[in-house]
Amino acid sequence: MPLTLELVRECLNNVDDGAGRWQIEGGKVLEGKRQVANYSSVKRVSCGTEPQNTAMLWLTIFFLGEHPGQPPQNITLHGAHDFNSGGEIGCVSAASPAFAAHITKQFTRVVNTLTIS
Repeated sequence: MPLTLELVRECLNNVDDGAGRWQIEGGKVLEGKRQVANYSSVKRVSCGTEPQNTAMLWLTIFFLGEHPGQPPQNITLHGAHDFNSGGEIGCVSAASPAFAAHITKQFTRVVNTLTIS
């Protein structure tokens, strides 16, 4: 069964350096109307990706912990972001034990909807 989450952006920063552009994004993660996590996303436009207007993507979802003081369970995604469409694709590259079954599953993001299937 797919995991469908809504990403609600709360911050977005663009940072340019000599090799290209970094885009850093973060915010809340909702399942239905309930916040279940926070997320952080880094996109990197660099040599070789500029002509396609695409970027390397790293996105980590930090699920809200049940026990204060313990590290959050998480899922890390790697893939590509297309600045023309805004879409993202890739796969789950790592996860903490609660989400380990999702490792290697594909993901897509269309606007604010992230689906891991």
